[in-house]
Amino acid sequence: MSTDSTKLASIKTYILIAYIFNIIAMIIFLLGGIWEIYAGATISSYLGPYGYYAGWGTGPIIVGIVLLVMGAFSLFIFFTRVRKMYTAVNTGDVATLKALNNMMWAILALIFAAGITGIMLLVAFGPINELGQAPPPPPPT
Repeated sequence: MSTDSTKLASIKTYILIAYIFNIIAMIIFLLGGIWEIYAGATISSYLGPYGYYAGWGTGPIIVGIVLLVMGAFSLFIFFTRVRKMYTAVNTGDVATLKALNNMMWAILALIFAAGITGIMLLVAFGPINELGQAPPPPPPT
């Protein structure tokens, strides 16, 4: 069972890194989206009276909405998976950790919650599945 404790320690590190980078990505996406919407609104209001095309602010507003949607997905992934996995690995609840382990969520985190969160969940996927299994038998002599 010492191999399970070393695997659990490495899984704890992977999930902690995913947890931290998911928080960072969530904050960056939400602040970036708010900033882009603000910039798009002020660009169009400043350039409109001077005869410039008032639609110049549309691009930043669309980018801001996309960033807010990605921030919302990152927030959803954070509250549904990564935080629960982090608490499960800290308490040593292997059953909950294995129940929350899913390749689809790792790929969604790779796409929507900045790459490092998804990469860490993908790296932790194999060791989580191996928890609680008997070691393979030795090769025949």
